[in-house]
Amino acid sequence: MSQRLGGIAGDIGVPPGVNPGAALVRFVIQVQTEIAAQAGRAFLWLVVAFAAGITAFFAWSFDPPAGTGLGIAALGVAGLALRRRALAGIALAVIMFGLGHGAAELRTWVVRAPLLDREVGPFQLRGRVVEADKRPEGNHVVLADVILPGVAAAGTPAAIRITLPASHGLPRVGSRMGVRAMVGPVGRPVAPDTFQFQRFLYFQGVGASGFAVGRWYQVASGDPTPWTARAHAWTESLRRKIGDRIAALVPGEDGTVAAALINGEQSAIPQPLQEAYRVSGIAHILSVSGVHLSLLAAIIFFVVRRGFALTPAIALRIDTKKAAAWTALAATGFYLVISGMSVPAIRSFLMVGIVLAAILVDRQAVSLRNVGWAALLLMALYPDAIFGASFQMSFLAVLALVAVYEQSWSKTNLRRIDGSLDIPRAIAFYVFGLVVADFVAGGATAIFAAYHFNRLPTYSVITNLVAAPLTSFWIMPAAVIALLLMPFGLDAWAVRVMGEGVALLDSLARRVADWPGAQVHIPPMSASAMVCAAAGLVFLCLWRGRLRWLGLAPVAMALIQPFLTPPPDLLVDDTGRVVAVSDADGHLAIRPSRAGRFVREVWRERYGLSDHPWPRALHGALTIGSDALDLECDAGGCLFTRNGKRVLIATTPEKIAGLCGQSDAIVTALEIDCAQGLVVDASVLRQAGAHALWLNPDGLMVHTVLQSDGMRVWSRAHGAAEGDHGQ
Repeated sequence: MSQRLGGIAGDIGVPPGVNPGAALVRFVIQVQTEIAAQAGRAFLWLVVAFAAGITAFFAWSFDPPAGTGLGIAALGVAGLALRRRALAGIALAVIMFGLGHGAAELRTWVVRAPLLDREVGPFQLRGRVVEADKRPEGNHVVLADVILPGVAAAGTPAAIRITLPASHGLPRVGSRMGVRAMVGPVGRPVAPDTFQFQRFLYFQGVGASGFAVGRWYQVASGDPTPWTARAHAWTESLRRKIGDRIAALVPGEDGTVAAALINGEQSAIPQPLQEAYRVSGIAHILSVSGVHLSLLAAIIFFVVRRGFALTPAIALRIDTKKAAAWTALAATGFYLVISGMSVPAIRSFLMVGIVLAAILVDRQAVSLRNVGWAALLLMALYPDAIFGASFQMSFLAVLALVAVYEQSWSKTNLRRIDGSLDIPRAIAFYVFGLVVADFVAGGATAIFAAYHFNRLPTYSVITNLVAAPLTSFWIMPAAVIALLLMPFGLDAWAVRVMGEGVALLDSLARRVADWPGAQVHIPPMSASAMVCAAAGLVFLCLWRGRLRWLGLAPVAMALIQPFLTPPPDLLVDDTGRVVAVSDADGHLAIRPSRAGRFVREVWRERYGLSDHPWPRALHGALTIGSDALDLECDAGGCLFTRNGKRVLIATTPEKIAGLCGQSDAIVTALEIDCAQGLVVDASVLRQAGAHALWLNPDGLMVHTVLQSDGMRVWSRAHGAAEGDHGQ
């Protein structure tokens, strides 16, 4: 009998001489040991539960009932009331999950305001300027206290974003302006599972968007301005003065980058230069974030502490370390204000502030707990930020870097026996640290870069080896000196020194971007794959023990998913005027047209552009085909045939009338009456948004924006418009 059992054990792969029962016991003990080792990580896992609650709120396809989050938290409280130790951890996680869900509910309710549900104008629009961004392709202003002729006050959005021609200049923040403009609902996603611009602007308080059809003009107003608006106007005025001062001393593109590093205004940087920074892998330097605030805090801390130490009268009376921490905290707070208070900047300030606070209370400055507190505070204030690229990439990078820093091998003693600094060893360790930091931060954020931007820079490690010290030891110290001297008018030399460093940085970005294979295109990644990757990375960073490597499994699955998911065979935007089909490589051939420039740019970045052009029929009924694209076109439209399925892409009623019932689907910008097959016409597109179609041998598969995004409070403007239209 024992021999037979041994044979069975051998058959199922258990090595000879190994007792399966003992191996299972050892594994269970290992798991129990590692679970016990997570006791010090309990707070961090509760932060993860809070983030999961926010994610769950935004995953609803409809608005959940009010108080859902509090109801979930109440279940957790009931679990705690049972006073069972085994359930305490789960109950606390449920409470934090519910609080995260509730925070997202509360934020959605607080910013709730009317959304414009139809296009109106052109008419004279008036309002108070609360934001003004300079852009090469067209300036953007956000107006509050808006008066819309013909629109009731109850239905007027709290704020409207207007695009002005770049040549018309920008109004001053805090002033009142008027302009003749066309205004309508905020645009929906340009394809299923793409960026939800409606949601983004909803949480900015913007309920409509439009464009100017005339020059803007100043409007006098005797109404009192709230003190918050006056403070915001003063801050924005200061930011613009700093930007204008830098532009005057460092003209050209270098000046726009230098200004962005101080006041956070990236919008003025020419698009080709921004693209060069992205392709070369150093776009993070343009965003006021951890690099800038950390360097500022370190410079101020070092200078103030050393300065106080050199003054005996001060050094003998105060704690120079804590005085330096207070000064650095004030300096970074001021820098946060003049940088525009973006999400990366707020996250970085919270991180730096917690580190400096730890110094003030004599606690460990750099730890995962500090990262957790910063994440929790930011998510509690801005739950919607969790889906932004800046939040995801900045926090995952910091989380991974601190997790590596906590390893013992990363804390090398750089002092000799006599206490002096070992300079060669310090330089070598600094270079090694740069390489490790870039690999760690780049690896942690690569998936999110692929999800949001559909590309990965190839030479980022090489570029950052040059860009990091250039920024740390040249550009940022000069920027700090310039800011300190600017109120006295003595900053010209420091700004020019900073400009020389920025010029080298710009040159580096352009050169690397021109190298062959500087970036790799990644097919679109699903939101579920991105969430899966985030869970794996968080587990990899937070878990203590060997089981942490299990976190690599979901990360690998997320990386594989884009290459296993077939791209859509056909895409059509919500107007029906922009249509594209995919080639054998999954790249898009887009139908030639002047319509939808923005849609075309997003599709091109997301899927890549095909080498095969869309065939154009120029002479009457002459048919032109493209075997690579499975298209046959004439003046009335195109017939798309793939896997035995036929889709008519029609531009004229005559073409539709001739082929109604002879194709599996019809795609058109017209409103048609054809009861046979799938019809994607103007009325369907207004209701469901952009469509993606897959032509499979067993039938057509359709995915729409309405299916991917649901009907939430921030997307209901289009639903209202559709209802009115139907009536």
